[in-house]
Amino acid sequence: MNDLEIIESILDGDKEKFRLLMEKYHNEIFKYIYNISGNYQDTEDLLQEIFYKIYKNLKKYDSAKASFRTWLYRISKNHVLNYLNSSKAKMKNKTYEYDDSLNSTDENIEEEAVKNDQINRIIKAMKNILSDKHLQIMQLYYFSELTVKEIAETTAIPEKTIYKAIKSSIEKIKKEVTLDG
Repeated sequence: MNDLEIIESILDGDKEKFRLLMEKYHNEIFKYIYNISGNYQDTEDLLQEIFYKIYKNLKKYDSAKASFRTWLYRISKNHVLNYLNSSKAKMKNKTYEYDDSLNSTDENIEEEAVKNDQINRIIKAMKNILSDKHLQIMQLYYFSELTVKEIAETTAIPEKTIYKAIKSSIEKIKKEVTLDG
């Protein structure tokens, strides 16, 4: 069953089908939120809130405007940014780290630690040198694996601008990481 068929079933009264959408997108959206918030508990809470919001607003989804995945990312992005801008979030000391151990099946812990350390150096460089707009584009492109078209639909930024942002961001990150290393 594709997303549209599942959504139609849900809107026709089969509420249990929403579980299929949650299972399909849970890990992907979790990683996206975690890479923004840097906090496991906040990510869990935000993810629940986002899926609840999606469920309540599913009838507003318009497949002619965007894919369900793009719509889900747009809602997720807005919800997380609203949270981070709230006074509750500002009071917490946030760290910004990548941790792929939740999805890791690799038995070699040292290799995973080195990989995560390298990724965290790149993320730190991204946070330090990129504008918020470029940081968001890079997160969506590399960590959430959205296409340029999906990023354009999610952020309302022209595709050409996204291509330029990715290229210039990569150059800046390479320069920064090379200087640090």
